[in-house]
Amino acid sequence: MVGGDEVGEGVWEGLRVYRDELLRWNERVNLTAIREPGEVDRRLIGDALRLLPAVDAYAGGGRLVDVGTGAGFPGLALKIARPELDVTLIEATGKKVAFLRHVIETLGLEGVEAVHGRAEELGHDRRYRGRFDLATARAVAVLPALLELCMPLLRVGGRALFPKGAEVGTEFAEGERAAPLVGARIERADLLPGEPDEPVTRLVIAAKIGETPNRFPRRSGIPAKEPLGRA
Repeated sequence: MVGGDEVGEGVWEGLRVYRDELLRWNERVNLTAIREPGEVDRRLIGDALRLLPAVDAYAGGGRLVDVGTGAGFPGLALKIARPELDVTLIEATGKKVAFLRHVIETLGLEGVEAVHGRAEELGHDRRYRGRFDLATARAVAVLPALLELCMPLLRVGGRALFPKGAEVGTEFAEGERAAPLVGARIERADLLPGEPDEPVTRLVIAAKIGETPNRFPRRSGIPAKEPLGRA
């Protein structure tokens, strides 16, 4: 596995168990299209661990929410690597939530929950709205939709981390127009370090600078179908 400079030796066993359980469950439940152990290590776990410097800088052992976590990337991998984080994993597919809860129980993790629901709904729930220091989302939607889904969950002063391809182009411009509508500002979009043969990833970091208007997020499906910031 990659990312060894960011974690201690004791973390690797947990990540190995996580990977093996993912591959075992994936034989009967469609959790991921990636089915080779080495590719899970590199493209899923490794990509998650590349976020650790930003997580350490902005979360500080606080509360992290992972929106559309799927099989738990990056949120569950980050929890294993940083046990002090309080992590909430949001996922709309029940079978994936069952897998997440299985891994949490298998590893005996505390301070982490897998929530069956959609960010469009939980963003209006007082148990989740404005409660988190850091939000992550991987390959869920275009940048404007991610801002609308994640900003309601963050406290003012919190940050969102969105891994994207190297060339975000129009999507980035639309994100910059959408950000003020949900109380956000895009701060950075840095290339993440990686091995020469790895896909290039740009990490977009957005800050919540004001309260998100109560009308956001809009109802389920609308943020993705009608993204904010379209010219």
